[in-house]
Amino acid sequence: MSISTRKTALALAITGAALMTPSLASADGVGFMLGGGGYYADVDSKVDWEDIDDINFDDSSFAYNLDLGWRFNKWIAVVGGYWDLGSFKTEVEGFDRKQSFDAQTLTLGGIVSVPLWILDIYGRGGAAFWDIDGRNIDEDGTDPYYGIGAALNMGGSLDFYLEWVRFDFEVDLDTIGLGARWTF
Repeated sequence: MSISTRKTALALAITGAALMTPSLASADGVGFMLGGGGYYADVDSKVDWEDIDDINFDDSSFAYNLDLGWRFNKWIAVVGGYWDLGSFKTEVEGFDRKQSFDAQTLTLGGIVSVPLWILDIYGRGGAAFWDIDGRNIDEDGTDPYYGIGAALNMGGSLDFYLEWVRFDFEVDLDTIGLGARWTF
């Protein structure tokens, strides 16, 4: 294959992909939604678990999430997600070691938005099915999560968002982060 033939084939492939993309993207914001983001996670809470009594955790970590959902219209969406909330450590009084735990959760909930031209203000909430593991810690449960955010709409199908989300586990875990959602 000659260089000009390769360039022509590449140009046709890029043009074809570009022409198909608008048909896959949902300009009205209705359809499947895929998203993810990076977060600063913070825990500042006293815990009293079965195996450990009265330990104060005051630590922060990097967290991330991946979401998949369905947007019914511009105002309402149902979302399921996976959150890796990071690792947290603390000193334990009376011991020469640190206590730590890792937190993950699956979420099922909703997003209610108020569209304001290219900016959406929204609230989100639902059930968090969480799991916390660490040294002498193995806890899980189901508790609520809730948050607020703002999303900047880029052409109707792509949103960049900033949000705060709180997970009300046996420890209160706050996150604030940035991410993107694509509706197709």
